[in-house]
Amino acid sequence: MVLVFILLMGLPQDYVNLIIDGRYEDAVAYCDMQIEKGKKVSDWMIEKADIYLDKIGDYEQAAELYGAVIDKHRKKDGWLYLRHAIALERAEDYLNAAKAYEIVATQYRKAPLDSFSLNGVERCFHKNYQDSVAKVNGVKITRLELDERLSKMTYAVTKDEKGTLEQMILERLIYLAALDNNIAQTEFYKEQFEMQRQKKLLEEMRAHDIVARSEPDERAMKKYYKKNKENYVIRESVRGKEIVVESDSLAEFILDSLSKDMASFDTLAKQYSVLPTKTSGGMMGVVYKGSKPEPVEKALFKAKLDTPVGVIPFDDKFGIYLVNEHTPKSYRDYKSVESQVLGALKNQNMKELEEKLIKTLRKKSKTEIFMESLGDSLGPEHDSLVATVNAREISVEDVIYRNANQPQFAVVNLANPEEFNKFMETMIEENLKLEHAERNKYFLHDGYVTEMITINQRLFENGLYRKIVVDGVQIDSQEVKRFYDEHKEEFRVPENFRCKEIGVETRSFATERRKIVLAKPEVFDSLAREHSILPSGKNGGEVGIIRKGMKSKTYEDAAFKTKAGGFTTVFAENDSLFVFLYVLENNPPTYRSYEDVARGIESRLTRQRQREVADAFLQKIRDEAEVEIYLVEPTPDEATPEDAGDEVPDPETQQEK
Repeated sequence: MVLVFILLMGLPQDYVNLIIDGRYEDAVAYCDMQIEKGKKVSDWMIEKADIYLDKIGDYEQAAELYGAVIDKHRKKDGWLYLRHAIALERAEDYLNAAKAYEIVATQYRKAPLDSFSLNGVERCFHKNYQDSVAKVNGVKITRLELDERLSKMTYAVTKDEKGTLEQMILERLIYLAALDNNIAQTEFYKEQFEMQRQKKLLEEMRAHDIVARSEPDERAMKKYYKKNKENYVIRESVRGKEIVVESDSLAEFILDSLSKDMASFDTLAKQYSVLPTKTSGGMMGVVYKGSKPEPVEKALFKAKLDTPVGVIPFDDKFGIYLVNEHTPKSYRDYKSVESQVLGALKNQNMKELEEKLIKTLRKKSKTEIFMESLGDSLGPEHDSLVATVNAREISVEDVIYRNANQPQFAVVNLANPEEFNKFMETMIEENLKLEHAERNKYFLHDGYVTEMITINQRLFENGLYRKIVVDGVQIDSQEVKRFYDEHKEEFRVPENFRCKEIGVETRSFATERRKIVLAKPEVFDSLAREHSILPSGKNGGEVGIIRKGMKSKTYEDAAFKTKAGGFTTVFAENDSLFVFLYVLENNPPTYRSYEDVARGIESRLTRQRQREVADAFLQKIRDEAEVEIYLVEPTPDEATPEDAGDEVPDPETQQEK
C-alpha cells in the first residue's frame, strides 16, 4: 500500500509538542500567532481547525474555519473538503456534510479519499433519509437508522422495533442531557477522552502503516513456502501392532507362534503383552520418529510390511512388532497450506514493518534517557525526569500512571529496574508513534472517525451517569445506623455449633470409640482418620460451623443439647451409620454488630438510591423532551406471511376475494 502524506507543511517541533502534551489551548494560541504573522495563513487556519475538530471537540468552530479557508483562500484540496465534511457531520449538519463528502467523492477520486468520502456519504444518507420513525427535540431518527440497529442484533435477541426505537430515543436524550450538563468539560471526560483518542489514533496508525502494508502478493507467498517448506512437512510414520513382554524366552516363543499363525497376533497380544495397547490387540496407532525407544524405532522404520519383527530388546523388555503401513516423509502442497502461508508471512511482514518504523522514528528523533535517575526512581520524588523525547519530558510519575492504566495482566513490577527500563522504552516508542500519527493526520481516517463517534457517545453517557448519579448520591452515617436499627432481623445470626464427628457402621463400635475419647479427648482426630466412614474423617472429623437446617434433626438436636467441650451420645443417622459428636462451640442466636455490617449497608443504600436517582432523571428528561413517534405497529389482522407461518396465500384466491 502506498503511504499517503497529507501534510501541507512541516510542523514545528515546539508546536507538535504542545499537541502531544495535550496543551490544546496553547496550541490554538500558537496557530493564532502564526496567522497574525501573515505567513501560510490558510495552513495555520486548517491546523487550528484540526485542534477544534479532533482535540477540543468544538465541531461548529472547526467547520467554520474550514469553510473560511475554502471560501476565502479558494484552496482546492480533497483533504480540506474531507475535514470540512467530518466537522459538519460531527456538528450534526448532515445535509451540508453530505454535500461536502460528495465533493470529495466526485472531484478527488483517489485512494484513500474515495473510500473515506463514500463511507461518509452513506452515514449522512442514513441521517438525511426522508422516512422517519421518530423525532426527538426536532432531530429525526430515520427508518434506515432503525433498520441498521436491528441488523446488528444477534439472532438470539428478539428484534423488537418498538423497544429498539425507545432505546435509540433514550440514547439521544442522554446525549443531549450530557451536552446541557457540560460533560465534555469535566475532568473525568477529558481524561478518558484523551486516553481513548490516543489509543484509537495509534490503532489507526498501525492499521495504515503496518497491517495494510503487510499483505503479501502471490509471488512472495510462494517464495516463502519454498523457503520454509520444512514447516509444512508430513512426517514419516508407520502403523502396526506390538507385543511387549518381560522375558526374552517368552518373546521367542511368541515370535515362533506367529511364524506359524500370523492371525493369532491380536490374541497373543491380549494374552501376554504388558503394555496398555494389549486391550486393542497390540494396535499402536500412528508412530512417528522419536516416539519410541531407539532400537524399536530403528526396527520399525526398516521393517517389511506385514512381516513380524523381533525380538527387539529395550529397557529390560522384549518386543515383537508387525508393521502394516509405512508413510514416507512428504510435504503439504502449496494450495493446501495457502492460508497458513498467508498468515505466517503477514505476521512476519508486520513484525519487520513495525521494527523498521520504530528504527526510522528513533533515528529522526532526539531521545535522551537519564539512567542515573533510575536507581532511586521509585522513591518519594516521583516527578524526577527519566527521559526526553524530542524535548518532551517523561517523568517517573508518567511511567507509574501509564503502568497503572494498563490491563491487569500487563502491569509490570516497576520496582525492578530492568522492568522499569523496558517499560519506559515502550513508552518512548509509543510517544514517537503518537507524534508520527499526529503529523500524518490519521485522525482524518474513516476508521478513526467512526470509532470516535461511538466512543464519544459512550463517554458522554458514562460522564453524565457519574455526575448525576454517582456524585449526586451521598449516604451519611445516620442513614446507615437508622437502616440497621429498622432492619436488625436481617442481620440475625441463628444459633449454630461447631463440632467434629465420627461415623461408623455399628452402634457397638461407635460406643467403644466414644468411651476412648471420653477418657482421652486428644485422640479424637486420629480415631476419626482411622475409623470414620464419613468424608470428614480425613480432616480429623472437622465439619466447621453448622447452622440450623444444615443437618438432620437428630444430628442437630444432639449437638444443640450438648455444651461446648462435651460429647454427644451415639445416635443413628440410618441403619448403617452411627455417629457421635465432639461439640467445640455451641452459640445461641445473636446479631451481627453495626460495625461489621455498616459498610455493606452503605453500599446497599447507595446502589438503591443511585437506581432511584437514575430512574427519576431518565423519566425527567423523557417527560421534558418533545418526542414524536411515527413507527406504525401492525394490527392483528395485518399479519405478514412471516407472522402466519410458512403458508402464503394463493394470488388467484386473493384476487377472487
